[in-house]
Amino acid sequence: MKNMNVEIINDDEFDLICKYIKLRNESNVSQTELAKRVGIARSTVARMERNLHSISLGTFIKLLESINYKLEIVKKGD
Repeated sequence: MKNMNVEIINDDEFDLICKYIKLRNESNVSQTELAKRVGIARSTVARMERNLHSISLGTFIKLLESINYKLEIVKKGD
């Protein structure tokens, strides 16, 4: 049996990645172009989007900035 190195992520991480993918698609930027802009491998972007690999916060911020978005922190509703 093959050992799958799948990382478990929580709901907030999953939601954040889904929102990022939606924004990337709406920006009409391919994984290849995005990776080139940020200076990382396309496979890193693809694995992060499939929840198979966690990237650093700094890299995630660069990915967002490359499609003209930024990360903000907001208080959860009560």
